[in-house]
Amino acid sequence: MTRFVSRATCAFVLIPILATLVAATSVDFSQGPWGGGATLDWFAYAWPPLAPVIGRSLAVAAIVVALNLLLGGPLAWWVARHPSPLTRLTGYLVNVPLAVPGIALSVALVGTYPMLRPSSLLLVMGHLVFTLPFTLAALTPALADTELRTNESVARSLGAGPLRVLRTITVPACLVAVTQAVTMVFALSFGEFNVSFFINPPATSTAPFALFDSYSTQRLESASAQSAIFIAFVVPVLTAVVLARRRAPRRTP
Repeated sequence: MTRFVSRATCAFVLIPILATLVAATSVDFSQGPWGGGATLDWFAYAWPPLAPVIGRSLAVAAIVVALNLLLGGPLAWWVARHPSPLTRLTGYLVNVPLAVPGIALSVALVGTYPMLRPSSLLLVMGHLVFTLPFTLAALTPALADTELRTNESVARSLGAGPLRVLRTITVPACLVAVTQAVTMVFALSFGEFNVSFFINPPATSTAPFALFDSYSTQRLESASAQSAIFIAFVVPVLTAVVLARRRAPRRTP
C-alpha cells in the first residue's frame, strides 16, 4: 500500500512536469503534443526575459535560507531543549503566519514598514516570516532526539568543547533535517508569489512575476519553456536532500 501511494504521488507530481516539457518542445502545442514537430527554440526565446528576474529570485532565496538557519537554528534548539509553556507558545506564534492569508500578511507588513519596501528588505522579511515555521518544524524534532542528546552528553563527558560537539555530533546527526529545511525554504521563497505580489515593487519583479506575465500575455509554448527553466533551478536543491539522506549516519536498532 505504501509503495502504491508513493508511486501515485510521484506520478501526480511528474505528469504535469512532463506535460510542461512536451508543450515547451512543441512547435505548435495547439495541434497536440509536438504539433508541427519538436523544437528547442522556445527555450532560447524564453530565457532572455527570465534571466534578470531569476538572478533576483535566487539572491532573495539565498538570503532567506541564510536567515532561516541563523534565526531558526537557535530558535529550534531552544524550543527542543527547553520545553515549557513559553517555548510552546513561541512555536504556536511562529506558525501563525501559515494561517493568515498572504494578502493580509503583505498588507500588514507594508503598512508597518513602508520605508523598507523600496530596498527589498521588506520582501526578505515577508519570505522569512512565511518560511520560518518550516525550518522550525524540520529542526525541532531532530534536535529533541533522545539518542542525539545522549551522544552529546557522552562527548562532553569525554572533554569535547561545545563547538566540537556541535561540529562532530549535532550537525552530522541533523544533516538530513537541515537539508530538508534548506530545501523547503529555498523552494518556497524562490517560487513565492502571493506575498511577493503585494510587497515587492513592480520595478524589481521576481521569477514568479515573469511566469505570471508569460502565461497571461504570451504563447503557451513560451510560458512552458520558462516554467521548465524555473523548475530546473530547483532540481539541484531537491537533489541535495537525496544525497544528504545517503550520507547521513545510519542508526543501529
